[in-house]
Amino acid sequence: MVNETIVQEAVNTASSYFTNIAIGIAILLIGFGIGILIKKLVQRLLAEIELNKIMVRIGITYDLETVISSSMMYLIYLATVIVFLDHFNIGSIVLYLVLGALLMLGILTMIVGLKDVIPNFVGWIYIQRHNKIKEGHKIEVKEISGIIEKIGYLETEIKTERNDILYVPNSLFLKSKFRLKKN
Repeated sequence: MVNETIVQEAVNTASSYFTNIAIGIAILLIGFGIGILIKKLVQRLLAEIELNKIMVRIGITYDLETVISSSMMYLIYLATVIVFLDHFNIGSIVLYLVLGALLMLGILTMIVGLKDVIPNFVGWIYIQRHNKIKEGHKIEVKEISGIIEKIGYLETEIKTERNDILYVPNSLFLKSKFRLKKN
């Protein structure tokens, strides 16, 4: 009789664990499936309104359709993982650790992404402050020689003698010697 009670409790406990695990797996599968579905729907919607073509006209050449749809998918994945952890009554400490790690990853990604932008922007400020380099001037920097067509925030367009347009990073003017030619 005692053995039957112990066996029955063990079976009930194992059954509740398996049910809990099955529900947790179902939460993950459904959430990840919804994430993939939302990504495809958002990407199709953005392609329908031709977001990338609109952004190219503005001057943004990134594939925003993919970036936005992937971001939506990852947000749904994050919400799914939160619901999954909540289902197992895992404390908020795990959630804070995951969110902290994601925040650090985002910050590090931004820093790595800006490693080329910042020196080029500083180069543009240098060009603007010293007022030596102007559009229409002939210039020679490293192996590049030509006429300055446009000075942008991050790069300078130089038209060579063969009518090629070269995009020179503004940081090159900080690192290298350049020579202005007389017209």
